[in-house]
Amino acid sequence: MRVGNSLRAPGSSRRRQSLTVAAALVWGGASVSVAQWFDQGPVFTILEENDLVVDTDRHYTQGVKLTYLHADNRLPDWLAQLSHRIGAVGFSVQANRVGTQIGQSIYTPGDLSAPGLLTADRPYAGWLYTGLILQRRGLTPGNQLVLENFQLDLGIIGPESLADRAQTWVHQVRGFETPRGWEHQLKTEPGIALKYQRTWLFSPGQPVQRWFDLIPHAGMSLGNVETSLRVGGAIRLGWNLTDDFGVQTINALATPDGGWSPTRRHGRWGFYGFAGAEGSAVLYTAFLDGNLFHESHHVRREPLVGELKAGGVLVCNRAEMGVVLVHRTRDFIGQSEENRHGSVFLKLKF
Repeated sequence: MRVGNSLRAPGSSRRRQSLTVAAALVWGGASVSVAQWFDQGPVFTILEENDLVVDTDRHYTQGVKLTYLHADNRLPDWLAQLSHRIGAVGFSVQANRVGTQIGQSIYTPGDLSAPGLLTADRPYAGWLYTGLILQRRGLTPGNQLVLENFQLDLGIIGPESLADRAQTWVHQVRGFETPRGWEHQLKTEPGIALKYQRTWLFSPGQPVQRWFDLIPHAGMSLGNVETSLRVGGAIRLGWNLTDDFGVQTINALATPDGGWSPTRRHGRWGFYGFAGAEGSAVLYTAFLDGNLFHESHHVRREPLVGELKAGGVLVCNRAEMGVVLVHRTRDFIGQSEENRHGSVFLKLKF
């Protein structure tokens, strides 16, 4: 596959563009070299989520996702041309990257021992998918860092998602009670989710080795998997903060970003803690509203949902490890308790 360069500034090389931006940038009152933000190498991330971390076994009960992002400015020609036609509103693009992912999410009602249909609780459901990712990073006219994340997920809802087999196998291995209601899961249906999120990063005037970031975001999802609008943000505090836009969970609209930069001469080791919040206006979700093309079990979803998350990250040279605790308000009418789950991730930079 031939690699295109159509997104570079006309008549300038990637190196010259990065050096020009780095020299001109005055960020929060301090001169900060940002070349390391726009020449990042490939990154591979493994995300694992489970509600057993907080001693529950219901609703969103398990998720796993593997994501790989290629090095900056290594887009195939057709994607480079598409990105160029989309244009960038409110910022100048300095780096582009393409990526892929694969994942599975599992949803169940609260009582796994009941063999009958639990009409007052959410349906059994599974979602197995793969996706294409386009990320663009750049600077606003005020020299603030921006990330745009475009994502197209395609997959299958229903028995072919293998969610019933995955959960049953895990319960057998760990000696838990076998779930008995998977025959009532959502029916087979192709799933599509087109996601977009824009994220900004603000940091006070300080040395290159940042210690504090404010990271707001806004975005939307379209498709029969979920249609929603979201807005939120996070703060992080630590030592030698990484050159990325914060921690992402599986449910996030954006994909984990970042990567190794040869121009970063400091902060190869570090740590930070973070906390964030997000509000969603949910217009449709298959996992509560049921199948779009078939009659199926469903419940009345809550139109407005909030989510809080907090955690910590350890940075060890080219690897990052982190843990996140997530608290989510009620997803559907009649839900007795709010949802909680834990997330762990490993990020490898090449």
